[in-house]
Amino acid sequence: MSITTGPPPVQTGGFAGALTRAVNQRLDAATLRLARRRLHVKALIIGVWYIASIAGVVLASGWLEGLLAGTSLSLAFAAVGFNIQHDANHNAFFASSSKRLSRANRIVGWSMFVIGADANRWLYRHNTLHHGSPNVVGTDSDINLGPLARLAPFQRRYFWHRYQHLYLWPLYCFTVLEIMFNDLATLVGASRHSRNARSRLSDASVAILTKVVFVALMVGLPALTHPFWVVAVGSVAIMFAVGFLLGVVFQSAHIVEGAEFAEAGSRPPYQWHEWQVRSSLDFSHGSGPLSRLFRWYAGGLDHQTEHHLFPRVPHTAYPLIAPVVSAVCEDYGIPRHVQPSFHAAVASHFRHLRAMGRPPSSTNSA
Repeated sequence: MSITTGPPPVQTGGFAGALTRAVNQRLDAATLRLARRRLHVKALIIGVWYIASIAGVVLASGWLEGLLAGTSLSLAFAAVGFNIQHDANHNAFFASSSKRLSRANRIVGWSMFVIGADANRWLYRHNTLHHGSPNVVGTDSDINLGPLARLAPFQRRYFWHRYQHLYLWPLYCFTVLEIMFNDLATLVGASRHSRNARSRLSDASVAILTKVVFVALMVGLPALTHPFWVVAVGSVAIMFAVGFLLGVVFQSAHIVEGAEFAEAGSRPPYQWHEWQVRSSLDFSHGSGPLSRLFRWYAGGLDHQTEHHLFPRVPHTAYPLIAPVVSAVCEDYGIPRHVQPSFHAAVASHFRHLRAMGRPPSSTNSA
């Protein structure tokens, strides 16, 4: 069976062709069905976990119970983003071989609304801009933090970037709030340029309604059983915890030592498939219990290279194709970056931030 590899058409020659053939051979129909079945069971577990955590927050009768329930909700919150909406919005939750199954993927992808983000805006920012041009300055929105940080060699450096490896970590706590703000800002910008009034009204209605529902879920529901100030502080703490987790995990897959960067308007000197490998980094592929637990939780983001090459493959199949990807990369002499643990990837992100913040005369090659 043929696997859709992303934005470009499937190629039959060279690295792309060899990679696609090798992965198709590894993932037969039965293997893919089993991988999706495991994904569906996992999504059910996480969905129950998320709902139970909200119930725990609402019903908590003391500080300790509230703290435990809030911690659980923070982890479940991020797990929905890592494991459910991510696969679904990449058309990987169901085999998108028909219009009905593609629609089913979109419906499951709406799980992004329950964690405060807009699935429609995310599809463009993530699937089109990031996956189409990862680590390309001026195109990939994930590496654009404006003057706040210098994440790539082609970005302008300001004097405060010398300390970005220290001050960025607490700022990652604002990741969820930044996504929500960007959703609304993008919607306003799009409405100004859209001539279709019905489309503008529909987009605005969905964006506003889902944000209202999210706030009602996070603040209104717990406020029925707890003082408002406690709920407000707890909600902010949860959003900060989730933001930090999302920010660190996503940054550790691309903004690290060894990953390559390019500049918009100056096409990377590689074919699309090779660029996905050169601009991504895998981590935590070990067989120890902590690595296995993190791999289950991270939803395939630890297999970032496999995800970028084959985004429509369920993440539960990534460990099966990782050795295949490594073998083909080795055959073609393409560097493939794998850190042994999440801790090592985070440390590499720290060193990359420090290098990008130094004056040009002392900046090491990234």
